[in-house]
Amino acid sequence: MPLSLGLEDTHVLITGGAGLIGSAVVRAFAQEGAHVSSVDIAHDDAPSDDEDDEPAETDYSGPGTLHEYHGDVADEASLARAWRRAVAENGPVGCCVALAGLDLSVLPHHDEEEGRGGVADVSVEQFRRTLDVNVVGTFLTARQWLRGIRDAEGSWEYLENACLVLVGSESGWFGERGHPDYAAAKSAVQGGLLKSLAADAPRVYGKARQECAENPEQLWLDAQATTGLGKPVPVDAVARSILFLASDNFSSHVHGQVLNVDSGKQGKVLWPKEDIVDLRSPSQSQTSEED
Repeated sequence: MPLSLGLEDTHVLITGGAGLIGSAVVRAFAQEGAHVSSVDIAHDDAPSDDEDDEPAETDYSGPGTLHEYHGDVADEASLARAWRRAVAENGPVGCCVALAGLDLSVLPHHDEEEGRGGVADVSVEQFRRTLDVNVVGTFLTARQWLRGIRDAEGSWEYLENACLVLVGSESGWFGERGHPDYAAAKSAVQGGLLKSLAADAPRVYGKARQECAENPEQLWLDAQATTGLGKPVPVDAVARSILFLASDNFSSHVHGQVLNVDSGKQGKVLWPKEDIVDLRSPSQSQTSEED
């Protein structure tokens, strides 16, 4: 019984590979000897408009190969161009990790000064854009992978570690105050989309990751208050869990499931301590200040 991951020479395509988690996943697969194609809108030095251009190659320590391709998952034509270039370079895609996503929490409506920051302040344009990237983009990625499996010479059984990994979020389970667009999108991905794909794809997994707060202190406070392990999830732990899901040797009979990599998350911290006073009535706030 082989105890290695067995990912050597597998063509792994990862969308969102330039992000914090994406770059960790890209490195992890390359270090395991896979042929990695990273597709990201941030890979501007590898334009996909000219398919004769050589893809950008990134330095890393590992036995595999790593190439970067510019592509927008929400744009059907852009994603298809990047995919064709990756296949021309590395052959049919065996494993696909649909990681690209959009979280617009930095926009002004999330600034809660003067009572702003809830659902009432989210524009319909932003809501649609977030769903375009997170839901439509994931669908287009999954569809592209399924078509590649179907069109590959022979059948999918002859591809190394043929699988599709969708990346969800704890927000899809618990919601997200101030981020209804992101929460709704991730819920769709790890719910109905995953279950529907499981009927068509040979191997489909969903992985719900824990969010990374910008404030490290708040990240630890949230984790201590809501997780069984009492600590946040490092990006390398997320990357290793995806390696496990991608490996035929370890997870060939896991199908259509969600793996929660969240330190045992049980809920969300809705109101940070500094915001509690704003929830009180004027009389309560005045009494508290006088005390």
